[in-house]
Amino acid sequence: MSAMFSLSETIRGEDYLLATFYLQMPADADVLAKATGYAVGQTIGTWIEVPGVTDEMRQRHRGRVVKVLEAPPVDLATQTAETTGYFIQIALPTVNFGPSIPMMLATSIGNDVSTSVQAKLVDLELPDSLAQGFVGPRFGIQGVRDLVGVQDRPLVLNMIKPCTGLTPEQGAKIFYETALGGVDLIKDDELLGNPTFSPVVDRVKAYLAAAERAKQETGRDVVYIPNVTDRPDKLLDTARRAVDAGARAVMIAYASAGYGTLQALAETIDVPILAHYAGATPYFEGAGTGMSAPLALGLLPRLGGADMALTITPYGGYPLRRLPYLKTVQELQLPRPHIKPVFPVVGGGVHPGTVETYMKELGPDIVLGAGGAIQGHPDGAAAGADAMRQAIDAVMAGRSVVDAGAEHPALGRALERFGSSV
Repeated sequence: MSAMFSLSETIRGEDYLLATFYLQMPADADVLAKATGYAVGQTIGTWIEVPGVTDEMRQRHRGRVVKVLEAPPVDLATQTAETTGYFIQIALPTVNFGPSIPMMLATSIGNDVSTSVQAKLVDLELPDSLAQGFVGPRFGIQGVRDLVGVQDRPLVLNMIKPCTGLTPEQGAKIFYETALGGVDLIKDDELLGNPTFSPVVDRVKAYLAAAERAKQETGRDVVYIPNVTDRPDKLLDTARRAVDAGARAVMIAYASAGYGTLQALAETIDVPILAHYAGATPYFEGAGTGMSAPLALGLLPRLGGADMALTITPYGGYPLRRLPYLKTVQELQLPRPHIKPVFPVVGGGVHPGTVETYMKELGPDIVLGAGGAIQGHPDGAAAGADAMRQAIDAVMAGRSVVDAGAEHPALGRALERFGSSV
C-alpha cells in the first residue's frame, strides 16, 4: 500500500501532473482505497489484476496518491456526519499522455465506470517538463497589443449583430459603420461559422475592404476576426484560407471544436487566436463531475494556444459565482513558466455603464466585448463604439463615467439607454 502514496516534497519537480479532485463519500467509506483505486485505474490498471504488469511499469506509469484532505477537517469520531467531502490529489506520470490536452483530460477527468469515482477536477499543476511541450499563446497580451497598436488601455471588441443570416455584403456594411467609431477589433458572432450564404473567405474579403474604407476616413486600423469553428479538418483548412485572404486573427469555439483542435490551430497558423467559450458550460456546471470553470475557461484555453479568451462573468446573466470568475482571469493572466499570458475578453451584457466595474476588478489588460450596446446605440454603431472608448478613457483618467457622460453626447446617450452600473 505504501508504494501508492508519496509526499508532496518527493513528487514536486518530477514528471508528474498533479490533479486535485473533490468528491463526497459516506463518512464510513474507505477514502484511501478509493483514491488508490483511481490512481491505478487512470494509469496502468483496471478493476481487476491483469497479466503483463511489471515492477518497471508500475514505477514509470502508475499514478500515486499525494494528498487526501477532509472538508471540513474532522479528526474526532464524534464529529463525523453521514457524508464527508474530500480533496484528493493524484500524481499522474506525464509520460502517459505528454503535451496533449485530449489525453491529459482523458487521464485526469477519467472514466467513472472503470474507476467508480464521481469526482470533480478542481486543479491541475503542471511540471516544467510538461509545460514546455505546449505551444501556448504565440502572441499573448503583448502580441495582440502590438497588432492593434494600443499599449495601455483596455481594447474594444465588437461582434457583428444580428448574429447570423447576413450575407458578406450586408455584414460588411455593418462592419464599416462600426469601424467608423472607436473600436479596435470586430469579430463574427459565435453562431456564424462557414455557411453557404456567408463563406468565411468571402467575409474576410468583404470585411477587409470595409475596414480599409473606414481607415481612409478615421486613420484607425480595425482588425477583423473571422470565426473558423468547424470539424477539425475543415477548420484548419478554412483558417489557412482566411489568413491567406488577409485575416490577421481568427476565432474558434474551443469547447465545441475540442481543446485539441485549438492546439492544432495554434500550431498551424501564425496569427492571434480568439478562443470563445461556446459549449463549455457542460464541462463545469456539474457540482460533482467534470472540472472547475477556471480550468475549463482559463488554464486549458491558455495551454491550447489562445491569445484572447472569452470570459464568463457574474454580470451578464449566467449564474457564475464571482470567485470562479476572478480565478479564471488569474489562470489566463498570472505569470506561468513557459506559457504567455492571455488577454481576457469580457463579454455578455457589456456596455459603457459596466466599464468602470470591469476595469476596477480586472485592470487595463482586458478586452471589452460589446455587441448590442454598439449596434443598438440610439445614434448608430459608430456612436456606440465611441461611447465605449469614452467610458474607458474616463476610467483611465480617474474620472466617473457618469461625469464624462455629461460632456460626451455618445456616452451620455448610452448611459441613458443601458444604465450606469453593472
